[in-house]
This record gives sequence, C-alpha cells and structure tokens, in this order.
Amino acid sequence: MRRPRWLGPYRLLDRIASGGMAETYLAERITPDGAVHQVAIKRLLERFNADEEFIVMLTDEARITGLLDHPNIAGVYEFGLVDEQHFLAMEFVDGADLRATLRRCRERDEPLGPEASAFVVEQALRGLHAAHEAHDAHGRSLELVHRDFSPSNILLSARGEVKLIDFGIAKARLNRARTRAGVIKGKVKYMSPEQTAGKRLGPRSDVFAAGVVLYHAATGHLPFHAPHDAALMVAIREQQPDAPSSHGGGLDRRFDTVLERALAKDPAARYATAADFADALSEWLRARDPDFEGRRVGQMIERIFARERGEARARFDDVDRSLPPDADGTPTHEMQNYTRLVDAGHFTGSGLLDPVADVDQWLARRRVGSTRPPAGDGAVWASDTGRAWDEADEDSTAGGDASDDTGVDLPDATGS
Repeated sequence: MRRPRWLGPYRLLDRIASGGMAETYLAERITPDGAVHQVAIKRLLERFNADEEFIVMLTDEARITGLLDHPNIAGVYEFGLVDEQHFLAMEFVDGADLRATLRRCRERDEPLGPEASAFVVEQALRGLHAAHEAHDAHGRSLELVHRDFSPSNILLSARGEVKLIDFGIAKARLNRARTRAGVIKGKVKYMSPEQTAGKRLGPRSDVFAAGVVLYHAATGHLPFHAPHDAALMVAIREQQPDAPSSHGGGLDRRFDTVLERALAKDPAARYATAADFADALSEWLRARDPDFEGRRVGQMIERIFARERGEARARFDDVDRSLPPDADGTPTHEMQNYTRLVDAGHFTGSGLLDPVADVDQWLARRRVGSTRPPAGDGAVWASDTGRAWDEADEDSTAGGDASDDTGVDLPDATGS
C-alpha cells in the first residue's frame, strides 16, 4: 500500500497530469462532519513557485471562477498556501480533456464525429455564456473574456458531462494581472483575428475560438494553416477556411453555414453571444440526430481510455487510508502552515465575499517580503485551524500553480 502525501487538508492520492509548469493530483478532503470530497489539486512545479506572474494569475483564476456557478464550468473551491506552495483546489472531472480525446481518436482512426463534436462544443458554449454574463457579489458585470477557449480547456467526463476550465488568462474587471504592451495571450491556433492583432477583446472573440474548436473536432483539421505562429496569425486575419463539409465525414451545408458565421472575420458578423452559437448547434444536432445524449460521449471516454482508467483505479485503491486524521480532517503536522487565500465557500460555507482589496494588500506585502494578511474579520484569510495569524506564519510565502497549458505570450503581430 502507498502512503498518501498531504497538502494542508488535502490527501493527495494520484498524480494525474504533469506539464511544463504544473502538476495536477486527484485528492480527497475530509471535512469535520466526516464527509469525503474528491477534488483536483493543481500546483506549480517547484521552479515556478516564486514567480509572481503565475501567483497573480492563479489568484485571479480563483477569484473569477469562484464567482461562476454553472454545470458546464468546473468549479474552483479555494486558493491556498501550504509550506511555500500555492495551490488551487478544483472540481475533479473523471474523464479526459478534448485535446487528449481528439489525439486518441486520431490514433485509433476513429473520428469523434460531427454529432459528438457539436454536442461537446454546444455544452462548453453554455458554460462560456454563463461566464460572459457573470456578475460579482455586488451585482457588477465581470466583463469576462476567456481568451483561451481551446480543446485542452474542455473536459469530458465518463458520465457525459462537459466542463469548461482554466480562466487563468481570462480578461475580467477583477483581474490584477496585467498583460504587457505588445504581448498577446492565448494559443495561436484558436485565436480570433482581433486577438492576433492585440486589439481589445469582447465575448465574440471567444465565439470565434469556439468555432475553431468545433471545426477541428468535427473535421480533424484546423481551419487555418501556416508554417509558423507569426504567419498563422496573418492567416487567421486574412485566410478563408475551406468549408467543413469539404473534408467529408458526413457534414452538410447547414453545418457549414453555422461555422461560417462563428468564424466571420468581423466580430459584428458573428453570433452575438455564445448562447446564440450554442442554440444554432443544438438546432442542427436535433435535426441531425434527435436522440443524441451526452451519455454517448461518456461511453466513448470510458472505452477509448479504458486502459488508463483501469490503471488509475488500481493506483487509487493502493493508497493506505488507515491513518486516522484529526477531527477537522488534517493531521496536525500537515495543517500548521495552511492558509486559505481565496475561498468560494464550497467547504466552509462562507462564500466568496469581495477579496480584491485583501488580495491586493497581500500581494503588496509579499513583494516586500511579508505575507501577513490584512486586518479585518478574516473571512477570506482564515485557516482551517481557526487560529489567528501570528509571527510564526511569516515564512509561509511563495508557491503557486498553473494548468498544464495556460497559453503563450507572443509578440504583437499587428504589423505583419
């Protein structure tokens, strides 16, 4: 049996992903009432723990996603700090992302198919629309643009659920991270024309990205082609893609028409909202296959990832859970330096208040070598132990987490 590792109140069971910047774990949290909650823990690799850019980005993601409540958005429960390690506790989705799914379909010469592609993107668009329309605790619009709607940020569960993730580079009114002049955030293949030009973005930029994802998923091809990123940005602004139906796969002219509007170069010519695009896809899918259900996607995930899922279950069962935790679910020596920085209220019931000022003060203190939280009632900053912040906590600094693929920074291509 394997002995579990702990991160504050979280028992780490299995590392499920590791990329260039971060690693993700399946974890459990035991709350005082004895309930066991499965979560995904994402944390930066050690060499990125002191990078303020990523820490601010993760703080933004926790604050923003903590305000979003929709079945097609994977929730963020809290942003915490343990022994110089920042982490995000997130909703665990038992499945695979769309990028891995498309790769496996290609390896097996088994296309995802237009119906499943339309369903997946339609569901992700529902979550995207909820994000676009979201408000903060005071009723003010978040003015959110995801900026990274791409296959790696769409999760498909074995139960047929579709979840949009990773608001790490989202643009919103609550952001404290600021994009440097001349830098473009996102994955080039899924950028809108205005995003490649470094222009001000609105929700219709995400609509374009969703069109690229749908084109890719349904045809197995990307709509725009170029030998390198700079040329690809020019192609996105100037090149007209082939009609999806020209790639075969049973696609029809009506599907072409839906995508033509989503991929219009002029934002004003696209669907006005992500919900409008989702409605068009839903209408097409009902006409094409009125009996299509999400469970078909779930069954496909179970089938094409059967080996990986079996190995993961074996590792999960091999963890020794016999060590009794303390009353609040955390061994004493593991909880000593745990501090909750952003709390969406999933485990505490406190709810995400409006921690912008608190986080700003914390970031300012961190820059000068102190992480003492601001004075106040401690609703956002309280640790699970309930103890007050004291001088011994001054060492709890740095750390962080980011997703495996949070996007890239590119020179502004406006003059290309």
